[in-house]
Amino acid sequence: MHPWHVSNSGVATGQAGRDQAAIWSQGRGLQLLPTLKGFSQSEARGSNASGEVAGFARGDGSAAFVYRHGKVVLLPGASSRALAINDSGSVVGEAEVGGKPPLTAVLWKNGRLNNLGGCCGGVAKGINSRGQIIADLYDREGRYRAFLWESGRLQSMGPEKGYSSAIAINDAGHVLLQELERGVFVYRGPDATVQLKIPDRQPADGRAINNSDVVVGAFGPYFDADHAFVWSEQDGFRDLNDLIPTNTGWQLQVATGINDRGEIVGFGDHNGQDDAGFLLVPESR
Repeated sequence: MHPWHVSNSGVATGQAGRDQAAIWSQGRGLQLLPTLKGFSQSEARGSNASGEVAGFARGDGSAAFVYRHGKVVLLPGASSRALAINDSGSVVGEAEVGGKPPLTAVLWKNGRLNNLGGCCGGVAKGINSRGQIIADLYDREGRYRAFLWESGRLQSMGPEKGYSSAIAINDAGHVLLQELERGVFVYRGPDATVQLKIPDRQPADGRAINNSDVVVGAFGPYFDADHAFVWSEQDGFRDLNDLIPTNTGWQLQVATGINDRGEIVGFGDHNGQDDAGFLLVPESR
């Protein structure tokens, strides 16, 4: 399985087999989600405390869905992708509103499609329990910037000039922020931003943040040489490969998700198998 997210109950969501949406847990193992008619591939991108799963199917186009009570329910909007879901069942992602391009950042709430605003398209990537949403929106010159949406209002994050991307948000409203030229940050407010210090200033991608502001991702000079990392203010930046037993056959390349129990999912190489999914459980448990 290729996991993208892990919930606080330990359910990993992603894709497996022939690019089919899947969920996995230690108790139930791997479960493939039903195949949608007319689509050849699918991905599960997030889940909530009720076991609902958000994702999208791909074929000639793409279609956002929610999986609940054993059924896949398609969401409104053309060329859509669902990327995150909160415990209230609200879903965010991207879609063509009114069937017209460009793709823009959207919220699905109570079965209705809502445009989050912006002039020129974008994508919503995360939503927390308070209903705060993070999105990347484009300007008229084609530059993208990170925004926080709350109660119908958009607030920009990151520098006014240059490119920035909102990666993930936790329940405190703290945002994992990536700036193209400056690196990875935890954004807690306009005057409270912490930069992750990457060894030797290597390129790094943040992928997820939990409610304790622990960040995971990948770093390295190029993709095939990437190593998965975990960062916290208490312990600093650590290569996850240094935290697992030696001689396991693993090279952990990318950490894609972390929950509030400190469980981490991602993928790497295992005894010559590329893109093998992993789950790391803290020793304290």
